Amino acid sequence: MRTLSIIIPTKNEPLIQELVNDINSKVKVAHEIIVVDKSTELPKLHGAKVIRQKSDGLGNAFLEGLAIAKGDVVALMDGDGSHDPADIPRLLEKLQNYDIVIGSKFLPGGKTEDPLSRVLVSKAFALITRILLRIDLKDPMTGFMVAKRDVLNRVKFNPKGYKIVIETICKSKAPVAEVPITFHARKAGESKVGFNLRGLKEAMRILSLLFELRRYR
Repeated sequence: MRTLSIIIPTKNEPLIQELVNDINSKVKVAHEIIVVDKSTELPKLHGAKVIRQKSDGLGNAFLEGLAIAKGDVVALMDGDGSHDPADIPRLLEKLQNYDIVIGSKFLPGGKTEDPLSRVLVSKAFALITRILLRIDLKDPMTGFMVAKRDVLNRVKFNPKGYKIVIETICKSKAPVAEVPITFHARKAGESKVGFNLRGLKEAMRILSLLFELRRYR
C-alpha cells in the first residue's frame, strides 16, 4: 500500500484539528488527510489538506475528496469525533483479505455511546437494510469505511444524503467485512441529523436509496 487517503466531510466542526492530530498520531502507515468542508469559512488545519465542498451532502463531499485523493486505499470517517482513529489500523488489517471493510458498532465487541433512542433508530434502519437488500451486515448504515481505490473507481455513484457506504457495497459487489468499533458521543458542536425535519428528510432519502439499490442485489 503506497498511501492511505482519509477523507473527512465536515461542516462547522469545532474539534476538527484535534481529530486530525489524533489521526496523525495513531495511523502509522503513510497517509494523507483530506477535509472536505462546507463551512462558510474554511478551517486552517495543520497536518491535513482542506478543500471547500462545492456540492451538497456527505456522499458528494466524499466524491470531491476522492477526486483529489492519491492513495490506493481510501478511508471515510466522520469529522465529529464519533469515529476513533485508533480503529483505522484494524480496518486496514482486515482489508488484506477483503476489498471493503466497514466499522460496526453493532458487531460483537463493538459499542456505541449514542442514547437509546438513537440506537433503536439505527438498529431499525439496519434491519430494514438487511431485509430490503438481503445483505448480511450488522451495521450497514455505518459511515466508517476503508476500501481499495480500484473498487471505488468502478462504481458509478449517485449519492443521496449521508449513506455513501451502503451504495459502495451494493454497486461494487466487492467482498466486504465488518470490524467492531466504538462509536463515541459527539464531543462538541451540533449534530447535522437528529429528530427534527432534517432528520426526517434524511430518513426519506435513506429509504429512497435502499429501494434504488435493490436492483444491484
